[in-house]
Amino acid sequence: MYTSDQGNVTLHPGQSEVFKDLFLDKTIRNGVVCCSRGWGKSYLAATSAATATHELMKMPSDVPNKIVYIVAPTHGDVTDIYYPILAYDLGLEQVALKSSRDRGRFVLPSNVELRLASYDAIERMRGKGSYYTVWDEPSSCTKGLGPRDAWESVIQPCLTTRWPRAFADSVARAINAPVSPSRSLIIGTPKGYNHFYDLFNMNESNGDWGSYLFDYTTSPYLDPEEIEKLKYDMDPIKFATEYLAAFKESGNSVFYCFDRTKNVAKVDDFQENETVYFNIDFNVRVQATTAFAIRGGQIQIIKDYKGHPDTETLAIALAAEYAGHKMIAFPDPSGRSGKTSASVGTTDFTILREHGIIPVAHAKAPSIIDSVAAVNRMCMNAANKINLWVHPRCKNTIMSMERTKWVDNNSDTATIDKAESIEHWSDGIRYGVEWLFPVKRKGRAVRESDSF
Repeated sequence: MYTSDQGNVTLHPGQSEVFKDLFLDKTIRNGVVCCSRGWGKSYLAATSAATATHELMKMPSDVPNKIVYIVAPTHGDVTDIYYPILAYDLGLEQVALKSSRDRGRFVLPSNVELRLASYDAIERMRGKGSYYTVWDEPSSCTKGLGPRDAWESVIQPCLTTRWPRAFADSVARAINAPVSPSRSLIIGTPKGYNHFYDLFNMNESNGDWGSYLFDYTTSPYLDPEEIEKLKYDMDPIKFATEYLAAFKESGNSVFYCFDRTKNVAKVDDFQENETVYFNIDFNVRVQATTAFAIRGGQIQIIKDYKGHPDTETLAIALAAEYAGHKMIAFPDPSGRSGKTSASVGTTDFTILREHGIIPVAHAKAPSIIDSVAAVNRMCMNAANKINLWVHPRCKNTIMSMERTKWVDNNSDTATIDKAESIEHWSDGIRYGVEWLFPVKRKGRAVRESDSF
């Protein structure tokens, strides 16, 4: 706990370490905090911003550029999260001459302002001066200016050109009290090796920078036992970034948890009377299909298919091969209204049903992000448990899982690269896995059949 002009504000040890270096000992000018979810970054960020405003209010009114900024990915983030903390928990509304949640603004005595800025409107900061700036979740700032350009051409110039050390020293002489040059706090959860990672490593070459890494074990707000349970619901990359605050990179591969040395094995063929499940991605002359069993909560892909000219031919072949088995398919939801080759009024779904294959699907295609996350978690979760196996004979499936990539090497676009036309089998797998083992279990849309 420390006492400030706001009264007593309680910070846990990790928060206190950063605050002490920025505001008490003033050993750094730029702090970069990489922390887990639930660590308390918003409270530390708001507390530091409020403290900076109190420092400014002690200076004469004619000192220019007495502005503090908090920048967050969206307008909703910066106002819904930060305004209540600043206004009510830290008491700025009582001090402010006027304030506005909608505008994200506190006007304080002595010509001091605290402005809440949405990243997508960050260009409005150009030419302004900032005494202190918080940049929250830079890895989630994707709209508009790139993060590197945002730092180098907007945020950093606001700090260094209007509150350099020489200017701070001149103000200090005028008021006969110590004044700090500009400072910043860049805080968030990591997301691969991006510009946030570069800023985190600035301390290696510049003594004005300090870097801090805090995983979930350092937060008094999180229950370690509950977080341990999440290992079974998350893939290792996501768990490492979200809760270990580790800079992990999934790369350009969509299914980065799939590893042929771990996920490919000679699983048993279908047993008598065992239900046969199919993942189907409708595509004329491809009809990419995988046949799998569900055993002990695992998906075991036993066979895959390619080259049927249309849904009718595919359905006939599957019905003949698996006669006597109950058959359930997880097809591309577009098949409810479309057809690859059939008479007017007939859809891919009705063709499957006519041949004894029960089609099951959402009313529309599931979110790519959610369905990919579901597949990655089945390939391997954060507890190193594998729940998706592929028989070595399934060459198309293995190739598709290994080589399906994101467009422009960027998972943020959530667009799968279709240039090689090898994504059909992994697309089909996404439909089945997302339905059976979703990451986000919500009320389901109308499905084609409730019979299993």
